[in-house]
Amino acid sequence: MSGDRKAGLAAVVPAAGLSRRMGSEKVLLPFGRSTVLETILETLAAAVAEIVTVLRPDLAEAAEKARRLGARVVFNPHPEAEMLESIRLGLGALAPEAPGAFLWPADHPAVSAGTIGTFARFAHPALALIPCWQSRRGHPALIGRKLFSAIAEIPPGEGLRHLWRTLPDAVVEFSVKDPGTVQNVDTPEDYRKALELKPLGT
Repeated sequence: MSGDRKAGLAAVVPAAGLSRRMGSEKVLLPFGRSTVLETILETLAAAVAEIVTVLRPDLAEAAEKARRLGARVVFNPHPEAEMLESIRLGLGALAPEAPGAFLWPADHPAVSAGTIGTFARFAHPALALIPCWQSRRGHPALIGRKLFSAIAEIPPGEGLRHLWRTLPDAVVEFSVKDPGTVQNVDTPEDYRKALELKPLGT
């Protein structure tokens, strides 16, 4: 186990989306040596001690893959809701001693392991670290535990951007050379672009 894992960092992977624009279950699409979801979980495993994956109740195949890779699975009974609901469910399932957690939406599989390792080294319980590629904020954010309660208090209809607006002194932008941080896979064209960016060695 690496020193980063010993630091006790955790991760929440919201993956309960309905994949309407993709037309198929995007978390199960082939990516690298496995699937979109498995690639994310394998990348995280080297840097965190605990992973919670939030899925729809009908994604049994994805749940099996996540558990096989050592992730805990939490089901979101309202997948039509905003992603914030899945984030809250995932954070609530983490061990209370976790000093911080990556929030890695499952539609961003091309983030490099190097980016995750760098963020893990700079984790702070009172800060939110956000990757920026060419001045664009991306994913995953690394949220310190002291900010978890603020996420629980975000008003209805708002997302994490509400946290960035209301607690700007807690937000640290990291410039990264990783276009995968801003490349989602919401549509078939997005997926094609993400495949071109898949991390080296996958």
